[in-house]
Amino acid sequence: MKYKISELATLLNVTTNTIRRYEKMGYITSKRSENSNYRYYNEDDLSTFMNVRLLRKYGFTHIEIANMKNSDMAGLISEYEKRMKEFDEQISYLTNLRHRLKDDLVLMKKADEIKQLCYIRDCNALSYVLYQSGDKILTEPQRITAIQDYLYSSPEVVRMYLIRQEDVEKDRIVLNAGWAIKTAHLDRYQIKENEYTERYEQRKSLISVAKFPVNKERNVKDDLLKEPTKYMKDHNLKMNGDIIGIVIANVIEDNQEMQYVLVGIPITEV
Repeated sequence: MKYKISELATLLNVTTNTIRRYEKMGYITSKRSENSNYRYYNEDDLSTFMNVRLLRKYGFTHIEIANMKNSDMAGLISEYEKRMKEFDEQISYLTNLRHRLKDDLVLMKKADEIKQLCYIRDCNALSYVLYQSGDKILTEPQRITAIQDYLYSSPEVVRMYLIRQEDVEKDRIVLNAGWAIKTAHLDRYQIKENEYTERYEQRKSLISVAKFPVNKERNVKDDLLKEPTKYMKDHNLKMNGDIIGIVIANVIEDNQEMQYVLVGIPITEV
């Protein structure tokens, strides 16, 4: 069967320019009719075109496809196995990213619907690295290396705040900021800790959802700690470790950007 370029384009639902481009790239070859100036393509051209389009869907580049044209069966199997491994890695990454998206959604719904301001549960065990302490930006080379590892190696990294217990006890609160992942994910994403990373172990904590305006001076005691401090006083509890805050979302309320934070305060009975 012979096909004019317009007929082939119609069958494949592509433009004639696409047909010409594939021919220029060497995938297909037209033949001119002896009786006319028309270019014609055959069944093999049709099959080859569809196979190339399928390989492109698999993610192979045109260079890889060109090389595969000269491969034997063992070579093709090797290329397909390599691509399968890449798919598995992408699927794993997207699955983990979906977990993070789901966690964010749960937190946002909790922040939007929460009726009880404070409640008690175990916090997650985290590994974190700080990039800011008060107004000071922390830029040591090994710290920057850790920050980049946390940011770009884990799809489940979260922005966090940390308030040292000793600062609270001295009544000179310093708000530290950093990036955190679950400790269990260090091995999963092959993230290395160093002298600038810290651990936040799982512990019984008083949990609350707080919010404060962005790009304005913050009153940490009122914005983050007012309700949990009152709760601890009313229930004979005291702080038993550093305070951690996980950023849930930034939203616009009454023309002002607000940040919602899940606050965790380690507690023990007085």
